Amino acid sequence: MDRTDRELLSQFVTDLDGNVFAIRNLPEEVIAVLFAYYSRSLVGLRENLLKFLKEDILRKGDLEGGVLREVEERASRFHERWVLGYGHSSIAEHSVAHIAVEKVSILLTKILEDTRLASYTEKSTRYVVFDVDGFYRPKEIMESGYGSEYEDLMRSLMGFYLSSFDPVMEMLKGRVEREEGISETAYESILRAKACDILRYILPASTLTNVGITINARSLEHMVRKLLSYPLSEAREIGGSIKREALKVIPTLIRYADENPYMVETEDAMMCLSGRLSLSQPPASSPSSNSVRLLLWPEDAEERLVASILYQYSHLPFDALLKKAAELGPEGRKEVLDEYLKRRGPHDRPLRALEHIYYTFEILVDFGAYRDIQRHRMATQTRQLLTPYHGYEIPEEIEEIGFRGKYEELMGRAASLFERLRPLSPYAAQYVLPLCFRVRELVTWNLREVHHFVSLRSRKEGHRSYRRVAQEVYRELERVHPLLARYITVDLAP
Repeated sequence: MDRTDRELLSQFVTDLDGNVFAIRNLPEEVIAVLFAYYSRSLVGLRENLLKFLKEDILRKGDLEGGVLREVEERASRFHERWVLGYGHSSIAEHSVAHIAVEKVSILLTKILEDTRLASYTEKSTRYVVFDVDGFYRPKEIMESGYGSEYEDLMRSLMGFYLSSFDPVMEMLKGRVEREEGISETAYESILRAKACDILRYILPASTLTNVGITINARSLEHMVRKLLSYPLSEAREIGGSIKREALKVIPTLIRYADENPYMVETEDAMMCLSGRLSLSQPPASSPSSNSVRLLLWPEDAEERLVASILYQYSHLPFDALLKKAAELGPEGRKEVLDEYLKRRGPHDRPLRALEHIYYTFEILVDFGAYRDIQRHRMATQTRQLLTPYHGYEIPEEIEEIGFRGKYEELMGRAASLFERLRPLSPYAAQYVLPLCFRVRELVTWNLREVHHFVSLRSRKEGHRSYRRVAQEVYRELERVHPLLARYITVDLAP
């Protein structure tokens, strides 16, 4: 490589000679093509990139004269043929988009974040105070006969949320001691975060929020298809907007993401079938609190886990190791588990063999806490629609400051409006319900993710609601597999 080549290439890679380097200043779709060449080229990425650049410079004359545009066009033709034409969609995983989605409902973010293979950062209900007019106005409701009532209820909820801050802050000052060395500003921030955690129960699912998304083109195409196929108009509108903006940075790879008839027709058919089977009727009574139930678990989890751990260090088939694990007996299995798990530091996750053991839980939890649980995407989660049928949580602080009556009145109004909106659209009716209302979901986790969820969400710094869920998940697992539970880090303090 001569000096001219090195100068040209140095604009796009961080190291010209080493075996490890980063790529910079190139369009995402070009990067995807360069990585795709690894599967069919004898030379490395730098050589292929230089070939791209030099060929185009010969045609265009100089780098400033449009070489990158020409490279992008060649990348587009490559993707048209290999990704869209021949279905080699894994190539699209090397192309990444960063998308900001603002002023959308909290309800919509839960639909967005159902696409698991992406990274999300959402406006926090712990650190941000929301404003009185900051709620989404869905077409389904605003174009019905309930638009004015909906707006009035949303403003009443947001107003109650805001007017409760000062009383809650005063109550917290009498309860939370200012530790030595903590400044007044820091102390106020601690109290405000605690107040936000308490009062988030009042925020409706329509509350406007922002979310940042980092996602590869393959997952983005799937996300756009899901959004464009979802029954809510907000989801379809945002799906269209995401596609439009993403096409400006990855113009080829999501070009054909569109409404998916299979998703649309199946959703309609299953809702109709549920109605015919009388499965969508309200339950006879509301539960009194959040709850966690372990539904499915492997009876031979100890033997299966020990066999899975030993598998990597053996040359025997799994069934032989399973037999050996049974022969070891409780003490022998405990020795294997000890050797595999006892050396973990405070920030070490268990090694991967734990992923071979699965548990299915049914969790009934307020919608605010569900938002935090959903973030654990190494799982299969299936959520029912948000309804008032499972009751709602009442933070004890609301009662202490004498606001329980107002709180219950507003929740009653929300439940009443939900019932009148439900025949029009059970999906849109969810917007009226505050985060205190409970929702039921089915979660299947592997044991490694159970470790992560329980250790993270049971910490005293966490919100009380999901802390209780994490503690109950631990207790349920301990009930059926005490030996496996003893290796999980958990804070069981109230």
